[in-house]
Amino acid sequence: MSSTRPNSPDKANASTHKLAPEPSGSLRDLVRDPLRFFLTLTRQYGDVVRYRAAPEPACLINHPDDIKHILVLNNHNYTKETYINHMFKSAVGDGLLTSEGEVWRRQRRLIQPAFHRQRVANLGGLVIEETSKLLARWDEFASKGQAIDIASEMSTLTLSITGKALFGVDLGNRAGSVGQAVNMAAALLEKPRHAHFQEAFQSVDRIVYGIIEERRKSDKDTGDVLSLLLQARDEDTGERMSDQQLRDQVITLLLAGYDTTASALTWTWYLLSQHPSITDKLRAEIKQVLAGRLPEYEDLIDIPYIEMVFEEALRFYPPAWILGRKALADDELGGYFIPAGTIIAISPYAVHRHLGFWDDPELFDPERFSPERSDGRHHFAYLPFGAGPRQCIGNNFALMEAGLIIAAIAQKYHLKLVPGQNVQPEPIFILRPPRQLMMVLQE
Repeated sequence: MSSTRPNSPDKANASTHKLAPEPSGSLRDLVRDPLRFFLTLTRQYGDVVRYRAAPEPACLINHPDDIKHILVLNNHNYTKETYINHMFKSAVGDGLLTSEGEVWRRQRRLIQPAFHRQRVANLGGLVIEETSKLLARWDEFASKGQAIDIASEMSTLTLSITGKALFGVDLGNRAGSVGQAVNMAAALLEKPRHAHFQEAFQSVDRIVYGIIEERRKSDKDTGDVLSLLLQARDEDTGERMSDQQLRDQVITLLLAGYDTTASALTWTWYLLSQHPSITDKLRAEIKQVLAGRLPEYEDLIDIPYIEMVFEEALRFYPPAWILGRKALADDELGGYFIPAGTIIAISPYAVHRHLGFWDDPELFDPERFSPERSDGRHHFAYLPFGAGPRQCIGNNFALMEAGLIIAAIAQKYHLKLVPGQNVQPEPIFILRPPRQLMMVLQE
């Protein structure tokens, strides 16, 4: 499905001073239900809409042509120096997600080798090892017919994998407490002075600084992200990173590396529980290829339906549900004037439901990601990992990790939702599932 705008903004010159429409009463609706707010704006007013989001004027951009312009073609004109980003930076520091300019470029070049495709492939064994531990623990719950909290289970699993894969550290029993602290902090990012927020981040800090201290003492280069950071030296002074600088990067990567994947997997299991025929097809393909053995990285290419299911879950509930930029200079998008200083909001949640690019977008349909139906789709109509120079550095790792976890779990269990739960997304730092989502394991 394709709907390219005839006059794309590839060479915008701000030739018009026509402003985009701005509905009244938008701030109240935004606070009450931001997902519905952004979706309604695009359906009622088009792909470029102004709205009020104190303390800065903002503009929602929803057409893939404009998104390409902002994130790629004219990305030098759009910075992440927004109010929300400043709040996030006050919590996590000046890490890869929040830094700008040359600082960001140095960090990206430094960390990139840890996410090389071959290294990602080599981490498949680690993912299966941790998932096997989870399945062994689940056997007891299944034998007794006891429900599990799939949100908590996915959080603990992906945090354990992230700790070993990125930092070479076995979080062990600490994974649960770290996850709870990060969850609390993420829920209160807009209130960084809140006592619970401070308490949560102090807890995370203690663990992160402990990890740094352990690794400094060992001084071993294990090829992971923390090794690269520990060995790095400043180009001008020759000095290594301080503990504070290391802490900022580790916390940033913890947040980005496990929480997003945990949420995406939780949503995947929820969506599968609502669509038994899709679950049956998925399990049949996995069992046909694996025949009871544990999956390996090389198996994923033979079970393409896994990726289709996960990609559709990411379309339906993208963890990074909102992206923010700030225009440094005047620009033009979709025929509308964008003054310098305007906050630009891009909501993958809304883009993934654009009626010009997605048939029946509220239907969970993994087949839409088949090669035949994907052919010709606008590349910027699908943004689960962002796009452009600042696209998520760990996207390939996340896809590999999720694919293997789905293969291992779905081969053994069919997860069924416990009735009576109110399942609504929580649009905070990421698009979270409910804090507790109970499911029953059936073989």
